[in-house]
Amino acid sequence: MNNDIQIWSGPDGIAIPSNTKEPKDIVKYANTGILTQKQQNQIIAAFQIEAYDMAAEYAWKRAMMKLKETLSTLGMKFIGEMLGREDIDEFTPIDVALTDYTTIQLAEQLGVIGNTAAFKLRQSQELVSHFFSGKADEEFDYSSAVMVVKSSIQYILGEQEISIAIEFTNLRKRLLSESLKSDDLQVDQLINSPLFYLRTVLTILLSSIRKDKGAMLEHALANINLLLPEMWKKLGENDKWNIGTAYRDVVAEGNSTAANGLKKALLKVEGFDFVPENLRSTTFKNAARTVIETHFAFNNFYNEPPVVRALANLGSTIPAPALIDCIQAYLLVYLGNFYGVSNEASPIAYEELSKITKDRWHYYFEKVIAKDETILLNIRYDGQINRFSKLLIDNKYDDIIGLPKDVQDLYNAIVNKKYSNVKNLVEKLYQNIKQ
Repeated sequence: MNNDIQIWSGPDGIAIPSNTKEPKDIVKYANTGILTQKQQNQIIAAFQIEAYDMAAEYAWKRAMMKLKETLSTLGMKFIGEMLGREDIDEFTPIDVALTDYTTIQLAEQLGVIGNTAAFKLRQSQELVSHFFSGKADEEFDYSSAVMVVKSSIQYILGEQEISIAIEFTNLRKRLLSESLKSDDLQVDQLINSPLFYLRTVLTILLSSIRKDKGAMLEHALANINLLLPEMWKKLGENDKWNIGTAYRDVVAEGNSTAANGLKKALLKVEGFDFVPENLRSTTFKNAARTVIETHFAFNNFYNEPPVVRALANLGSTIPAPALIDCIQAYLLVYLGNFYGVSNEASPIAYEELSKITKDRWHYYFEKVIAKDETILLNIRYDGQINRFSKLLIDNKYDDIIGLPKDVQDLYNAIVNKKYSNVKNLVEKLYQNIKQ
């Protein structure tokens, strides 16, 4: 069994000929059950009067609405578990719970869309977010609008049926309705899967352990005890903290069955170092998550300062369980995106990142960054690489050694601003997570 086998994967859209460039020809590929003829005509009309922003926004919003509706069929409580959001329950509106960025990320993770679709949709999301923000100093142009409309139709609005991958749905059902055996072929497939899939499987099991009772809970506990020892070495540090946090939560709730089952699993992997000691870390993690969600939402440059300041005001001593989340949040704000940074929020993030000790940075590069797809996807542009290099050099964090080879190469390339090397290594590490 090798990592080329995918347990579930999403489609990469409908076929639209590469020479199809006119809006009136592109919209013909839309599924009229999702984007009606009248709505198609409205997009064409917007292009005809050169209202490119209107055309792009209309197609994008329809696409995101459809994608969110599809995800909501899994239940909002599960969506909350996937996102690590305790504030989401079954009554939370899907459009309130998910930003466009998290919608694309979750859709890819659950097999609603494929890798190429996710890549193209993220590009479109970045365009839409920029042109509708206060940072934009020019109007939506024709080519950008065509790109957004084409991606929306090719990967969402043109599909005959958008649904959660059947393979994912079946696996989820098995994990919660059966106690799998070590000689099961799907177990062999699971434990040899990329991190991308392992994280989703763990989320399913931890979600059930937190909320279910009776047979479903027993099956979830049996399966995490079977799978965790085989998965542990592949997991990222944040994944391990999530398991430890789940154990702390069920103990606090007095759920003895769940606590005893998770305890057995953690003992098998010597995982009690990842159980948070108190609730202070939760406060930091929640504040960091708010920063991350704000960064990927509309008008992020304007909205980032107050949420970054709120995180910084919690104190400079970051609890270990929240360290990864906080570094990720501060880095996203400091690095910015293709269009720049928030002039008010970025200096706050820089100051907080400069307070993190060198040994913690060593830990982040050694144990975390190779499995942190969010940051890997945000060091793709020259400006971001320049800012990362400046942070490391200014604070004398530029001589770290002893890292895993690919990570050491990435770190050296960032410090020395070797742009093409950084981009190639980022792509390699990112694909390692996915494949």
